[in-house]
Amino acid sequence: MAADTQGSIDSRAEYKTPNDQKAFWEIELTAGLKAQERWHKRANRVVNRYTGGDRADTENFTFQLNLFYSNIQTTQAMMFGKLPEITLDRRNTDFSDDPARVAAMMLQRMLQADIGKPDDQYSTSLKLNLQDRLITGLGVARVRYEMDKEVRETAAQIDINGQVLAEGFSEEVITSERAPLDYVHWRDCAWSPCRTWSELRWFGFKEMMTRDQLVERFGEKMGSAIPLTKTTRIVEDELLQEESSDSFKRGEIWEIWDKDKKQVVWYCSDYDRLLDTKPDPFGLTGFFPVPRPMASNLTTSAYMPIPDFTMAQDLYNEIDNLETRISMLTQAVKAVGVYNSAIDGVKRMLVEGIENDLIPVDNWAVFSENGGMKGVIDWLPIETIAGVLNQLIARRNDCKAQLFEVSGMSDIMRGAAASAGGPVSATERALEARFSSVRISALQDEFATYATDLIRLRAEIISKHFSPDQIVKQSNILNTPDGQNQELIQAAVQLLKNGEELIWRVQVRPESVAMVDFAALKQERTDYLMAISQFLQSSGPIMEQEPAAAPMLMEMLKWGLAGFKGSQDIEGVIDRALDQMSQQEQEPEEEQPDPEVQKMEMQMQLEQGKAEAQMQLEQAKNQGAMQLEQQGLQIDLQRIQVELDAKIQEKQADIQQDINKEQAQLEANTTEERFETEQFLIRETHKADEAIRVEQAKTRLAQIKEEDE
Repeated sequence: MAADTQGSIDSRAEYKTPNDQKAFWEIELTAGLKAQERWHKRANRVVNRYTGGDRADTENFTFQLNLFYSNIQTTQAMMFGKLPEITLDRRNTDFSDDPARVAAMMLQRMLQADIGKPDDQYSTSLKLNLQDRLITGLGVARVRYEMDKEVRETAAQIDINGQVLAEGFSEEVITSERAPLDYVHWRDCAWSPCRTWSELRWFGFKEMMTRDQLVERFGEKMGSAIPLTKTTRIVEDELLQEESSDSFKRGEIWEIWDKDKKQVVWYCSDYDRLLDTKPDPFGLTGFFPVPRPMASNLTTSAYMPIPDFTMAQDLYNEIDNLETRISMLTQAVKAVGVYNSAIDGVKRMLVEGIENDLIPVDNWAVFSENGGMKGVIDWLPIETIAGVLNQLIARRNDCKAQLFEVSGMSDIMRGAAASAGGPVSATERALEARFSSVRISALQDEFATYATDLIRLRAEIISKHFSPDQIVKQSNILNTPDGQNQELIQAAVQLLKNGEELIWRVQVRPESVAMVDFAALKQERTDYLMAISQFLQSSGPIMEQEPAAAPMLMEMLKWGLAGFKGSQDIEGVIDRALDQMSQQEQEPEEEQPDPEVQKMEMQMQLEQGKAEAQMQLEQAKNQGAMQLEQQGLQIDLQRIQVELDAKIQEKQADIQQDINKEQAQLEANTTEERFETEQFLIRETHKADEAIRVEQAKTRLAQIKEEDE
């Protein structure tokens, strides 16, 4: 069958032999790449536009104002400025589901461990995916599962008589397990033509492998037989025919995940059959080892990204054309004209003249009759050129404003400033900033959802493939307040290994990729401690009067604190306190003595007490007045302490309210100062541009003078 013929497959059942299977995937892959051809050409041009590499080397002067690069850099800084923070929690914040809390904590610790390290693949992949999404329209990353094994020998067990109790044996032991992330270049992936992601039948990854890599992956025989037909990894620009060469010869291998058959195949167009076929290796919920990619401007007509640059390319090109004309006219704005060659002094006046200097003119009478300077010299009409230049600058500024509206950059500026005569309060400005940046917020939500899906895939691989020992070891759960409760850890590991139940009890929050704000983190923990302090202060008197109410109050505390972000780290301490209370309640009461024996003892004590009572009577009379006085002082001290506590609480509330007001005002002032700074930078940039043009004009004038000399 012809591999370049689309729509040629009647039934997949026709492709049974290994050669037929290879032909089937040749047709499928050709169809997928053919569908992506137009997008690849667009993406190549956009990448070159971003880097400034699309300017043809011609003699015609062009001036490119690379606003596209500036817009991408600004958007990237807004979307990804700091390290992400991964957050897992119990679904529906079920405060009594302690195994789910510990399981979420263990997963969070394992997933967070790699972030911030030199080989941080998660943050790196997110940055590269975000850049690809903003420039080419597609960002893709995939998850993998890796493990290291070693063979351990167990010696035979022999008793003191030399008899073998148990034979020695060797076993293969897993020493390390990982779930790494790999960035996938937008040119190195393909998929079946479809309208939406749910219709996707297969997804493929391209890898350019050297001979050593082929032998290691497919064995000596097959790896040595695969032709190495590629000498480059990436074609940078088909129009300019520039390539990024590689010193190694390589073979083009496609790893294709077939959702219909639940299998993975390895395909090479230069080999006579499929390289390998394996059943679903991961068992993921969505089968594919990639989340739904970040793709721009999708429609229901075809699942194919369209770069954002395409939506505003006419404005970018128009701005470049206007900037080229402005630059050329700026060079023309100079003091130049014509003069009567018979009057030599006119040229000398411009070339040799200095301050307070007179240039002699031959034949003054003729010079005067011709009208003096006006009669012998005529200047280039600079006023006309300057007028055209001003019109071009105004038109360029209009195009820039339209471009900012189309690209969404105006939302950033509009969100930072209040219109004339508009709202002035910090709250109103905050609302204006929030609603004027809807498009940026939508892009941030898309990025957060994609990053969260990546974490979900890693968590699913950990749940399904990591051994319990590795989960406990890598999470370091034994060094937490829950580490002493082995039953709780065992239940959490069982939950992690039960994928069907895990999805109902543990969730990855969509805001898990919010950038780490240490000031906000500090404020969250401060609010957490204040809430605990207020609850304990209110419930303390109740527990003193009725100790049996303590477990109920502690359960209420645990329920209330479960809603705080990061509360799972301290809930183990509360659980231990509840266990101790339960144990105290379950302790058996002391046996009561026999009533008759107790009665006899009481009679003996009464007889002894009569003698002592007479002696203590006199002492009591003397001490009675003193005790009454002490009790009165104690009551006064308690009343003063209560009043003092009430005043302290009231003062703390006032201070907190003032702090909140100051923080709100500070945020408003910061927003206003940031906008004023940006406006100042824009004005200074315009001034610098004008100064550069003036300097260019002066330089050109000096060159003309030198040429005339």
